[in-house]
Amino acid sequence: MKVIAQTAALQEALALVGSIVAARSPKPILRCVKLVAKDDTLVLMATDLEVGCRFGISAVKVEEPGEVLIPAGQFAGIVRESGGDESLTLETDKEACHVKGAGSHFKIFGYDPAEYPTVTEFPGEADFKIPAAVLGDMIGKTLFATAKAHSHYAISGVLWEAHGKGLKLVATDGHRLAQAKGNLASAAQQDRTAIVPAKLMGLIQRLDAAADASIDIRIEENQILVRSAQATLISSLVQGNFPKYADVIPKECDRKVTIQTSQFEHRIRQAALLTNEESRGIKLNFGPESVTLSSRAPETGEAEVQCPIKLEGEPMEIGFNPVFLVDAMRIMDTDELLVEMNGGGKPAVIKAGADFLYVLMPVDLG
Repeated sequence: MKVIAQTAALQEALALVGSIVAARSPKPILRCVKLVAKDDTLVLMATDLEVGCRFGISAVKVEEPGEVLIPAGQFAGIVRESGGDESLTLETDKEACHVKGAGSHFKIFGYDPAEYPTVTEFPGEADFKIPAAVLGDMIGKTLFATAKAHSHYAISGVLWEAHGKGLKLVATDGHRLAQAKGNLASAAQQDRTAIVPAKLMGLIQRLDAAADASIDIRIEENQILVRSAQATLISSLVQGNFPKYADVIPKECDRKVTIQTSQFEHRIRQAALLTNEESRGIKLNFGPESVTLSSRAPETGEAEVQCPIKLEGEPMEIGFNPVFLVDAMRIMDTDELLVEMNGGGKPAVIKAGADFLYVLMPVDLG
């Protein structure tokens, strides 16, 4: 193999591919990246046996086709320390790879490329397509609510439901639930449901897609494939049964509160300043024209702040974990939000526009 590639293109590819490499795997080949040069394209591949990636670089000159398997850390370091405007020549010598730049020459010892696990190509047609910007926004509005560590493995991923021309993503950790909706670029050929691992969701957000680009999605029995113009991501699906989330979302609420998003977030952050590990909650006292947010922590002090609101229904008190509130405020892109409640001991629904809702369980403040 002999390839001349732009350093900047290699840096972009390794930023995504390198993040998949299992840096601490006991298997040396899983700490590697595989390079395959053919048909005027250089493809970089990586897998940790759960998630895989193929990234194609067309800004190359393939003088001799071939392949090589080399440690990702060393290769990425060499590329990172090379000038972004220069080109690098990659040339194989049996299982080694020579990397030559302006005034530099590195020889990286590798392994037999035939021993590397298969990184599947995108097979055939997509089940559906979705604008890259829409999918990225939906992931941002749900991924934060997944369970970070939980015996119920299904809630460590995000539920995808494709139906007709729409896609719905749902995430929960048992204390809160985030749901986002988006329109597909092409209607789903048939209804698709899958629980997608959080790791893959984060990788999709990193795909460098043009503003008008679309993402191809294919969901199979045990895996999902995601394809952009340059990269294909492959991942095993999360097994198990996702909670019946529709049962958690209140159908009717007798209290509705309209609040300015940025001002409410600011007040929540203020009230949370005097909380501690023992008293994580803040109390929200909703009145006709304002909500009073208060907190109290032994040996620390007390806080009380107010925020103007529009209340429909009777005044009430409820307690929330301020961290969970701020997490939702951060990703909302509307000037106003709507809080719907039925009582202090029942879950509240926070809505931002027509395509996002957030269900939050209250906390007992004693």
